Amino acid sequence: MASNLSQDDELRGILSDVARGRFSTRRQINPQSNLFQTTAYAVQEGLIMGAKLDSSFSTSLAGMDLTSARLTSAGKAKLAALMQTTSTKDH
Repeated sequence: MASNLSQDDELRGILSDVARGRFSTRRQINPQSNLFQTTAYAVQEGLIMGAKLDSSFSTSLAGMDLTSARLTSAGKAKLAALMQTTSTKDH
């Protein structure tokens, strides 16, 4: 994802994609990327369950498997709040 997105925008996109089951394959990505770091944040904050993150490959390559990931109750609430914030920004 673009590096100019705020963490809330990135988080909203990840939570929305997890809710829709859009992660159908395992990915290898840069562990410094916004996608990886925001996903790690979502897991640490208990917003996503079933995610598998592995940054042990190297400093420039990490594994991310969200194929079985699901939103927790907190994740659903956070996504709803982020969607509400986005809709109020648009008006």
